[in-house]
Amino acid sequence: MTTTISVVIPARNRAAVIGRAIACANTQTLRPIEIIVVDDGSDDDGATIAAAQAARSEAVPIRIIPLDKRAGAPNARNIGAAAATGEWIALLDSDDGWDETKLASLVLLMDDDVVAVFSDTVFLDGKGGGTRKFGPETDDPEGLLYENTLGGCSAAMIRRQTFLDIGGFDVALPSCQDWDMWLKLRQAGRIALSHEPLTQYYFDAGDRISRNPQSVVKGHELLYRRILSDYAPADRVGDIRRFQPFHLAQTLAYFTGVRKGTFRAAIRNLIWPHPRTTRRSALHLLATSWILKRA
Repeated sequence: MTTTISVVIPARNRAAVIGRAIACANTQTLRPIEIIVVDDGSDDDGATIAAAQAARSEAVPIRIIPLDKRAGAPNARNIGAAAATGEWIALLDSDDGWDETKLASLVLLMDDDVVAVFSDTVFLDGKGGGTRKFGPETDDPEGLLYENTLGGCSAAMIRRQTFLDIGGFDVALPSCQDWDMWLKLRQAGRIALSHEPLTQYYFDAGDRISRNPQSVVKGHELLYRRILSDYAPADRVGDIRRFQPFHLAQTLAYFTGVRKGTFRAAIRNLIWPHPRTTRRSALHLLATSWILKRA
């Protein structure tokens, strides 16, 4: 039986890059049955560009759902998933991309107990180079309790009924909505993984939530508490709690350039390294903090 896939693309002020995302979905070797673009109250003509592509598309039907007011990408994804007709939802951020074999490769990993399938991600530096971040770490079933080992939304394909049953993305979280979703999926069934770098993360669009330090801190603090109370087994709570300050310091330093709390967390981990880190990672965090201080 053929697997039906709906691609859901949330977009806000992405006129410069949304064409690339739509093209990635439109040229898959395994074609989705539809592409749904949810325009999150954009101020630019991104929706117009998407509509123009839809008008001339001979491959995959493109639907555009315009929202009157900005409500955030998690809300837009929820709206797109609710409107989708496919059995599976392939999430694609408007400033990311896919290899043309992405959907075909992930379908091969599906089984009756699988609720989501992920590919590895390549981070492109805009200079012809790139790094893979999420590969082998994802094989640790407990790793997701410590950090987001699966990556961003564009790496994921989710069984639509499961997505709806667990309530979609939590729009109340100011950040970490994807990590929270992966934890809910982990409880709902099995997550299958491909270590092929089939998802492409670009740095050419700007205005990503990870650049907002206040949202990053608040979202992590809320999710950390949720992990300890709802997701983690009792015998893991203490170990996870010890890891969280170092993880937050790394996230702030590497993604937002904020070094508040970095020195203390790095020194603590240097003296008493957590099993999921190394003294080298603590030294790297200290060096990063020093560079940020001098910048």
